[in-house]
Amino acid sequence: MPTSLPLVQLQLIRPLISALEQRGVDPVVVLDSVGLTLSAVEQPGATVHVMAIHQFLENCAKATQDKCFCAEVGSGLHTTGWPMIQQAMAEAKTLGDFLSIYVSNATQVASSVTAYLDVRGESASFGETRKFKPLILPAQNDAFMICLMISLIEHVLDRSLDRQHVTLTVSDPHVLPKRMKGFTILRGNEMGTRIQFPSDWLRTPIQAQDPAKISNKQLISLDKVDFLTSFRSILRQQIAMGGINADAAARQLHINARTLTRRLSAFGTTPRKEISSAKVENAKHALRTSDRSIEQISLDLGYSDPSNFTRAFSKETGETPSDFRARARAVSEQ
Repeated sequence: MPTSLPLVQLQLIRPLISALEQRGVDPVVVLDSVGLTLSAVEQPGATVHVMAIHQFLENCAKATQDKCFCAEVGSGLHTTGWPMIQQAMAEAKTLGDFLSIYVSNATQVASSVTAYLDVRGESASFGETRKFKPLILPAQNDAFMICLMISLIEHVLDRSLDRQHVTLTVSDPHVLPKRMKGFTILRGNEMGTRIQFPSDWLRTPIQAQDPAKISNKQLISLDKVDFLTSFRSILRQQIAMGGINADAAARQLHINARTLTRRLSAFGTTPRKEISSAKVENAKHALRTSDRSIEQISLDLGYSDPSNFTRAFSKETGETPSDFRARARAVSEQ
């Protein structure tokens, strides 16, 4: 069983946020659909459970009504989108160098996958393997990554790839754009993506950028990630999707309930307290921004009896849901 959470730094979705804005789609709405905020994305080193990233990319495609949206963003990322790419460009002398540096840096911004470069005779494979079985088919995530991989290799080689010598493996080929025609495209499973190409391409020299322009401080190790912060991020998403209990929360982390309790105890809290607090935060948002009844809000959060919700809310905030809503609306009208 893996010993760490499958986390991803939020800085990696910034290109998608920019692309949503360019399409006239409010990224705040899409972020909110998975329990994220723009301020969280802008926070240096902020991370989230990979499940939220998978769902965010799926929701991006839905919001733009374009099944190829994420693939197109991946194709256009090139060397300016992620610090790990910039650093690889700054230090590499060949395509092989570039991919090796990228693979090494990838571990610093995502603990959910293992990136790799595998060379066997005349064939090279560049891809990533997931450490955890995803809860949904990560079709959009895989489309984004495979198109990014192709874009990076084409940029480094300074030419379009000879498609008859390239094989792509993704979980759902149907979300790739038509211009990918010509590549051999295989349907893989949900555990990763891969691009195969002739290994002699790895010797192709590239023109390196100025290393002085790239700061290693841009890459923040996941070893320093706060477990509690990441766990709370997971809860925010799950609460918004219909509530969650302690056992289900542990399953989302791919650990058992006892381990979750032990990990949280180091922060002076418990799964029950964290779930209750997450429910109250979700309720506050609903009370401020919607006209849903208190009874409906309580049911949506998994309370079978609205009075139990009222007691939990009052214990956490010091006021009833009705009083909170009235106060929040009075403030907004000032």
